[in-house]
Amino acid sequence: MVVTDPLLRPDEDRFAAATEGHVALADLMERPAKLVADGGIAADEMSIVDDATLEDDASYRGLAARRVKIKKGLTYASALLSCICAGSIMIFSLYAPQFQTHMGYSQVQVNLLSILGEAGMYLTTPIVGICADVYGSAVLSFLAAILFGVAYALAAWAYAAQAPYLAMMIAFLLIGGGTACMYFGSITACAKTFTSNRGLALGLPITAYGLSSLWQSQVAAVFFIDRQSGQVRVPGLFAFFAIFLATIGLIATVGYHFGYKPDPVVVPTKKLQTPSVRLGSDEESPLLEGGLHTQSETSLAAEEDGRADEDDSKTIPLTRRQMVLSFAKDWTAWGVALGLFTTIGPGEMFLNNMGSLIRSLSAPGPSAATNISILSFSSASMRIIAGVVSDHISSKKGRKYSRMLVMLFFTVLLVFGHFFVGLGGLEVSNGWWFWTVSVALGGSYGAIFTLAPTIVSLVWGAEQFGTNWGVLFIFPAMGSIIYELVYATIYDYHTHGERLCYGLNCYQATFVITGTSCVLAVIVWACVWQLGWQRRCLFI
Repeated sequence: MVVTDPLLRPDEDRFAAATEGHVALADLMERPAKLVADGGIAADEMSIVDDATLEDDASYRGLAARRVKIKKGLTYASALLSCICAGSIMIFSLYAPQFQTHMGYSQVQVNLLSILGEAGMYLTTPIVGICADVYGSAVLSFLAAILFGVAYALAAWAYAAQAPYLAMMIAFLLIGGGTACMYFGSITACAKTFTSNRGLALGLPITAYGLSSLWQSQVAAVFFIDRQSGQVRVPGLFAFFAIFLATIGLIATVGYHFGYKPDPVVVPTKKLQTPSVRLGSDEESPLLEGGLHTQSETSLAAEEDGRADEDDSKTIPLTRRQMVLSFAKDWTAWGVALGLFTTIGPGEMFLNNMGSLIRSLSAPGPSAATNISILSFSSASMRIIAGVVSDHISSKKGRKYSRMLVMLFFTVLLVFGHFFVGLGGLEVSNGWWFWTVSVALGGSYGAIFTLAPTIVSLVWGAEQFGTNWGVLFIFPAMGSIIYELVYATIYDYHTHGERLCYGLNCYQATFVITGTSCVLAVIVWACVWQLGWQRRCLFI
């Protein structure tokens, strides 16, 4: 049979022409049916064309899916690598005493260096979060490499040359900034790359960050300890961190650059004029006002719905200012912030003052080092467990329970832990039940720190996750400072002019206050869940 076609030469094969670009692939899908209707081609020949076309299309989709998986894997590997190396500032106590003996710093000056590191890490998070959303994780990772390299090199020089105190202050401020860039770049990349199983996707890098200080302290103890004096060789340790962390930052930069990049977010024009919160069909639909969709999702929806009118099919990008205003005007965002303030703050207060608390007991139990290890292990394990459990109970297959149930469970566990200490449970048990407190508070602290960013990415979308979580991240830092001041004030009040304090009075009021704060968090988060998100039909 001879098939005539104005686009083809008589001796030209149809598929060869398509390969050379003379005929579009879509035309090959449409023309057979038309030719059959006109009587110009047999049905069996049409099936050959359809089968070849569908086979090519399926192979192309398979290749594209494999490429996406490889890119996502590269992004996740870069995030895990960054997080497992980003916590160098948490081993500050390992070399802090030598600032006094070698540099002649006072205790106030030593504490100020720690505060500057925390300020660089916590107070810059809104700016770092915006940069993560606007410029991407690759830029943040490159900036982290520069900050770590410069900061630790400056600190090594300042220590070896006994430079003025200002140089060390600048160094630790930059170390905190580098930590924030590397950590937020990783978390933001994971939140935007993995829109399903978010609990596990965010739980693993957050757990890796918590474990980074453990292996780094062991490296310092093995390779940078003077065997004769038993002190840390601080310049060598700082030089190692300068080279190592700068290298890790550059490697992660390359990984993020060639890794997965999500589609931009667009919304229907009418949705911007009359915003309304809707229920996402699955976890891949961000649940922000107006209902955000990626460009590819919007295009597919427009193709599938032939009845959509012309106005509904038009899409324009949702501006960053609109997303920020939507987040700031949402009262549930401030409820989440208050809950983080009253849970994470007391958790960090307990972690940072565990040594003095154990020393204050009438009959101390296990050592502070043992309980720090127990707390670290329970915190790290619960980060993963909470992420996996929350993903399982709220998966698409049934959606029986909300992640908020897991969040509230661990918050209630915090309540029991704080009140157990505040009401004298440790005194009655002669201190030997301290390990249960370490497990309860450490595990709850880690679980909440994993669930909170997961919920934020679900409620307000992954597109603006860096900015939103950066703003909320300030509240745990403020809570930590305030609750530590409360603990220190009550502790000093009962020393009666002495350096140390012993007995229940040293900490009872503090833990009653923190336990009450956790009760407030339970109430606030329950209201946010039931009166806010449930009424908007948001399944978290």
